[in-house]
Amino acid sequence: MSKANGNVYFVYGRECEDVLGEVESSQYATLVESASISDFIQTGTAGDLDRVVVCGDTDEIKQILTKASEDGFSVAFLPQKNQNTLRSTFQIPKGTEDALKIALENEPNPLDLLYANNRIVLWGALVGDAPPLTYSSAAYRQSSFRERYHLLIDAFRKLKHLRKNQIKLITAKNQEINTAACGVVIIEHDNHTGASSLLKKYLSVSDGKLSALLLSPASTVDYLYYLYVSLFKKSKNSSLPDSVGFIKSESLHIESTPPLEVMVDGEKVTQTPIGFEVKKRAVQLIATEQFWAEINKESSDKETLKLSRLPVTSEEVSYVQDTLPFFTHASEDRYRDLFAELRKQGKTAPTYVILMFLSTILATVGLFLNSASVVIGAMLLAPLMQPIVSASMGVLRNDHSLLFGAMGTVLTGVLIALFSASVIALILPLENLTDEISARLSPSLLDLMVALVSGVAAAYAQNNKNIVGSLAGVSIAVALVPPLATAGIGLGWMNLDVFYQAFLLFVTNFVGIIFAASLTFLILGFAPIKRAKKGLTYALTTSLIVAIPLYLSFTTMAFDSRILSVLEQKEYLVSGKKVQIENIVLKHSDVLIVKCDFVVDEELSHEELAQFKQTLQAEIKKPVALEVVQRIRF
Repeated sequence: MSKANGNVYFVYGRECEDVLGEVESSQYATLVESASISDFIQTGTAGDLDRVVVCGDTDEIKQILTKASEDGFSVAFLPQKNQNTLRSTFQIPKGTEDALKIALENEPNPLDLLYANNRIVLWGALVGDAPPLTYSSAAYRQSSFRERYHLLIDAFRKLKHLRKNQIKLITAKNQEINTAACGVVIIEHDNHTGASSLLKKYLSVSDGKLSALLLSPASTVDYLYYLYVSLFKKSKNSSLPDSVGFIKSESLHIESTPPLEVMVDGEKVTQTPIGFEVKKRAVQLIATEQFWAEINKESSDKETLKLSRLPVTSEEVSYVQDTLPFFTHASEDRYRDLFAELRKQGKTAPTYVILMFLSTILATVGLFLNSASVVIGAMLLAPLMQPIVSASMGVLRNDHSLLFGAMGTVLTGVLIALFSASVIALILPLENLTDEISARLSPSLLDLMVALVSGVAAAYAQNNKNIVGSLAGVSIAVALVPPLATAGIGLGWMNLDVFYQAFLLFVTNFVGIIFAASLTFLILGFAPIKRAKKGLTYALTTSLIVAIPLYLSFTTMAFDSRILSVLEQKEYLVSGKKVQIENIVLKHSDVLIVKCDFVVDEELSHEELAQFKQTLQAEIKKPVALEVVQRIRF
């Protein structure tokens, strides 16, 4: 470090009397001459001016920087007590004595100056709005969870005012970018905002380039995810969050439709169009070694553009609304490709009819054989999932042609399955309920949950060509044909209870897939909420109606589970004889029938069995009938 060799001035603004008093009473008072900023600007100085220590508001500091860039003297900042942003940006100590020591003894270094329409930008500029990129307290990786939470709430409040506007940007090398964004943040160095925290590896104070971040969320959901990533997710890589683009250039001209407000250093100054440029090494700044070490980077002549996440096609750019859409808008290419495929899948083709016959026969035989592997094979072969997914898109978009065509195909498949299974059940001399058949006779809310998840997966896979093969796995999970085959067996046996329970399971799967797939297509951007509202309401209402008997079945299942857990984990003592219960089967009738094995050291008498029955009824608070097999352990 070398001390100042020429004249040193301390120049102060209108509200710097307290700082002036501290300077005049410090050990450095004899080394500096004091003058008001207005006098300094008007009269200048005599002799060899080495450096100026400035204390003032933002506009007064800019006046000194302008004069310094013209006259060539060095500048150091002495913040007022409330100028926390100035102090944190340039790493200035809080104490006046310590700050003066740095101002008088440290070597100056060149600093770029950012201009907006020839006006100095000290911290940063904002075109439009881009929360939380402009928040000065958002040094994300260093702020506490509580601070980030408050930033999240503040950014969320601004959500209702956010909208994407058409923006044209022209860089110093005449690269023209047409996109749509909510706002653009322009900075030159680390100003301890959300924008600079995302760009630390790109920032330099002397490379002659500005940095611009463009916020362009595709939807409200996309914006909320961006907030989460920006404020809470501690990423190990340096990639920008989705919905954020980046430009680094010597200058940037910005136009917008409609005109957007331009804020410079927190004050509204004009509207677009506006031009930004950087004057390289325009002023000599005296700052701490920590400041220079953190933000001095190697210079490069190349412009940097990272805009892959931003809308660039004319269709994407033109899709702007008064406010952000809740869900992302799908592109025309995605519409065209997916709709062509769904219309094709919604038609009753000969291949579909053949596969329905084969899969139903295979499923029915597998059910009678009690073979899970054969039933799974039937699930893989069944083509029912495709027209159901097509119908869900018809429900979402209120597209009668797609909906009725797909529903007709589904109905054809259902009739084929019921007819085929019932004929096989009539032909085969078998009427026993195998485990595979019984598994389709107790639908509950859990089955509806499976259908909902499967509907989401089916729609997502249908929209993504890279994972469309996953539909086979979804078909296995939701099992559409085995319940229909079981219902057909019930018809063949003339057993309406078997038919009802199995067909209820199929209906559960069907309505669950329709609702979940429709909702997923909505989130993926294939219909506006206004258009989708009617179809989704019908689908949700139907799902809730189907959920009523499923809820009753689920409560029975939950009750049985509680009873089983009580009986299987407990050892009873009846007249001094130990009783352990195994192989419990519950059957609901007028009373709860408990079929089980008693493992005992000595056989229980009729009176002791009656005593145990009373104990059990008191414990589960429900009348029971016991069907007991006693097994004596020697």
